[in-house]
Amino acid sequence: MKSRYIKLALIAGGVVATVLLLNHLHNAKSFINERGNEYSNKLMHSPPPPRVVPLLSNTHIKRNSPPPPRVVPLLSNTHIKRKPTKCGETEDDFTMAGNEGVKPLTEKIALKFRSNDSMCAARYFPKPNPQLTPEETRRKQACVKTWAADHRKGSGAFWAGNTQYVRHTHHTYLNSDSVVFDIGGNKGEDAEAMIKRFHPGNYLILEPIKTLFSDLAKVFKSESKILLYNFGLAKKNDKFYVNVLGHGGDATSVFAGNDNGGSCLLRVVNTTHFLLQIGVPCYEVDLITVNCEGCEFEILEELIASGMIGQFRHVQFATHPTLKHLKNAPERYCEIQEKLKRTHTVSYQYKWCWENWKRKDIN
Repeated sequence: MKSRYIKLALIAGGVVATVLLLNHLHNAKSFINERGNEYSNKLMHSPPPPRVVPLLSNTHIKRNSPPPPRVVPLLSNTHIKRKPTKCGETEDDFTMAGNEGVKPLTEKIALKFRSNDSMCAARYFPKPNPQLTPEETRRKQACVKTWAADHRKGSGAFWAGNTQYVRHTHHTYLNSDSVVFDIGGNKGEDAEAMIKRFHPGNYLILEPIKTLFSDLAKVFKSESKILLYNFGLAKKNDKFYVNVLGHGGDATSVFAGNDNGGSCLLRVVNTTHFLLQIGVPCYEVDLITVNCEGCEFEILEELIASGMIGQFRHVQFATHPTLKHLKNAPERYCEIQEKLKRTHTVSYQYKWCWENWKRKDIN
């Protein structure tokens, strides 16, 4: 009997223990579910953690600074077909772009034309609106409509008597502090006239034809303030063959010759890249004069599109609209006119022939 009570007591104890264990497990599960729901709700309703950006050393980041100016790499047309030429080209002329040795002129520029910004080399130039306004479009269309008559009138007036020499005599603002860029040096007639008359402090000449470049080097060998480079400017770096035309072989044009029939190698580099190389963001150029048998369109378009047109106090250029391979000359000339009006005003003009523009802030 006694053993029977013992067995019953053990069974009852086991049942109680089982009930207590099950109750404990139930409470634990409820606690876990409750905390899990609280954590889930917290995750759902809490804002995301801030994005962590790793600290970089030696980055020199300037708050709200604009992007640096576009830099175009040195490129040359390595696929040009080699052939005998008549202008004295060397092996380097065929293998190099021509602007590899270009360095900034900044240290040679008069202080009054230099920028005070120590970071000027990385200066950002806001790009102008490439689209014309309705009023600019109206004037462009009117310009295109009368271009042939205006060309005859401008050309006739410019070449009458001694009028043509206005391109030399007009620039009375030039002095020993001035820097001049002469794009298309040719035989040096314009350079020699302005140097003798105004004695600018720095005179840079670009001449892509080797024979003409060599002649210029001889003419100005004693002029320490003249800097000569044997390449031209365009929209992109390139090499091609051209014919030498004009009286005594003093005119060249990529539009008058062609790669198959041309007898002289011509190298051009991207206009914007050259301006960055020569340091134009760090100083103002008193005068840029452009006379390069058709390349003036691409150079002016690049100057304007880059935003660096404002670095040039005076802009003088010749226009050659009748070259047969020049595309859309009237439309391009008239659009250039409208975009130049945004920053400069005309100081003399023989339309479609020669003209000069002065920056608006200059008296």
